[in-house]
Amino acid sequence: MLWKDVRKTLVPLAALLCALAAAAAAQEQGGGTLDERMRAKDAELQKLRQEIAAERKKIEEVERKEKDIAGYLDKLTREEKLTKRLLAGISEKEDMLVQQMGRIVQDLDYSEKVFDRRRVILAKRLREMYKGGPQHTWQELLQANDFGDLLQRYKFLSTIAARDANLVEEVRKQKTEIARREANLTESLAQATSARREKERELARLKANEKKRTKSLAELKTSKSSHQKRIEQLARAERDLLAIIEAFEKERTAGAPEAWESAAGKDFPALKGRMNPPVEGKRVRGFGESKHPEFGTVTFNPGVDIEARAGSPVRAVARGKIEYASLLPGFGNCIIVAHGQGYYTLYAHTSKIFVKKDAMVNAGDVIAEAGGASETGNAFHFEIRKSKKALDPAEWLGR
Repeated sequence: MLWKDVRKTLVPLAALLCALAAAAAAQEQGGGTLDERMRAKDAELQKLRQEIAAERKKIEEVERKEKDIAGYLDKLTREEKLTKRLLAGISEKEDMLVQQMGRIVQDLDYSEKVFDRRRVILAKRLREMYKGGPQHTWQELLQANDFGDLLQRYKFLSTIAARDANLVEEVRKQKTEIARREANLTESLAQATSARREKERELARLKANEKKRTKSLAELKTSKSSHQKRIEQLARAERDLLAIIEAFEKERTAGAPEAWESAAGKDFPALKGRMNPPVEGKRVRGFGESKHPEFGTVTFNPGVDIEARAGSPVRAVARGKIEYASLLPGFGNCIIVAHGQGYYTLYAHTSKIFVKKDAMVNAGDVIAEAGGASETGNAFHFEIRKSKKALDPAEWLGR
């Protein structure tokens, strides 16, 4: 029998089973039967497995794409928390399985003892019947002295027959019960083995996630350092730009306004709300303050960023004079156009410049070519300024 084979395996559990018996009884009084608690635990573990599977799918999607490191770390942390909950749940399930196996072992011991007693009684009865030889009911009844003796003999024979039949049935049922409990024990052992293997897999996954998290934290630190340098670079670029515009303004206000400036200055404010965009594309960042999703740093965008197709024509938004057409640190290839009365427009991160300083341009003239975000690493950048003050291009550009 299988029970005979697994008895040695369960011997080390004997002490633990005894210790758990009282605790198990107390738990059942307050939290339902062991079977009920095991069903509830199975449902809880299954839900956790589904949540972990969904979280791991998100992580795999992030790993296939360019990683948002902070978001990636959040997902790893969430998976780690869920995995730890799953491991705790598996440990609880293992304790329940130990309790269950303890009960099955006890029931199995009792069933085997009952079976052995019944089998001994049945064997003794069979030996007696064998010694007495074949007996027929009618022979016993014919030996009766009178009618009362006949009734007594009949009742006695019926009782013996019923007892023998019950004994055989009890032996058969007890044997079936032993087989059922052995099957339950085998199932519990299989579940315990499966739980242990799942626990080992999840522990290995937890260690792997820890390595990923450590690596991502290092990447985040490096990325944050690069981001900080970029902020400092933009701050320097803004100071340089303001210095350039300040020089233009001194030159403009020091001398008599030229004819083109007076005409352009009158026309430019009238373009507010109906100005054509300098390039076709999607606006990916607007004017004003924005918070970095990974590092939490707040930066100010003095213009608007447009994701344009590489090679798209960049056009002047109004009549004006080219005051700057060259490389400007932090802005790449940059063009600054003066429109009179202190109005300026700036076109940055272009791949090619088609105009030169002091050239006159009209609205719609192609002055540069967009490099595209994929090539330059920056979207096309456009600004409108009144003297050194940045204005929101969204209020000027047509919808």
